[in-house]
Amino acid sequence: MHATIVALYQSREMLVTMYTREMGFDALLARILTELPELSSELRKAARFLVDHPDEVALVSMRVLAARSEVTPTTFVRLARRLGFGDWAALRKPFEDRLRSGKAPFAARADALVKRGSEAIFAESLRTTVANLAAAEAANGSEEIATACAILEKAQRIRVAGFRSCRAPAHALVYLCRMFRRDVTLLGGDGGAMEAELAALGKREAVVAIGFSPYSRELGPVMEAAQRHSVPIVAIVDSMAAPIARHADVTLRFSTDSPSFFPSVAAAMAIVEALAATMLARSGPAAAARVRETELELQAFGAYLPE
Repeated sequence: MHATIVALYQSREMLVTMYTREMGFDALLARILTELPELSSELRKAARFLVDHPDEVALVSMRVLAARSEVTPTTFVRLARRLGFGDWAALRKPFEDRLRSGKAPFAARADALVKRGSEAIFAESLRTTVANLAAAEAANGSEEIATACAILEKAQRIRVAGFRSCRAPAHALVYLCRMFRRDVTLLGGDGGAMEAELAALGKREAVVAIGFSPYSRELGPVMEAAQRHSVPIVAIVDSMAAPIARHADVTLRFSTDSPSFFPSVAAAMAIVEALAATMLARSGPAAAARVRETELELQAFGAYLPE
């Protein structure tokens, strides 16, 4: 009798595991909301954080999530098991899949934003940006920053790739770095010769690729060319599961969470600004002197309005 009960229990556990393994984000969300009233106060707090911050769940570590939701890391492990998952990684997977798939089309989010009304959106957007910046700081450790800087410092030329909304942080990185080194260029910057630029990639160069889901198709040829020419890649992306992160030598992550209809690139801008500042600080007095020379040249060319 005891053996029969154990076998039935094991069979049930196997079915639950098989079900949760294939569970999508929407189904998981519905399950969390159904289970919420029956959870303990600590598990409920963790569950609510998952529901309210799905992008962060996919981007940052369990320890960081625990600190932000004011629970212990083991609470998330217990929540995963309470929901039928074998471990935290299994529970996190639907969140990663959601971010990778680019769910919530822009038009649908725009419709929802209009129906919601304009009250408090401005303030909420600013608060979300602050949270995204905190997430970027937590997700990118000193080791990743040092590795990225070492790759870029060693390169004889840096090629920066960013398209559509990621063109802004890509252009910012080029502009800032060119203040103290002349060998940084924007891929596709002249309006249509990117294929020739990629064909000319050399092993002593480096590529910085910036993107978030859904990823611009132009990034595909960039990554393929970098791999073909054995060029190191620094990826600045929204997820470790991003296609451009799979073959990167180092990955820096940012959150795109926003109450608006379009993902935010504020954290990506902050990362490239911080990366450029770190590179300059590591380059020493000679780089600072080049910034001074560049600034004087810009003033001589009349680049700035008189004050």
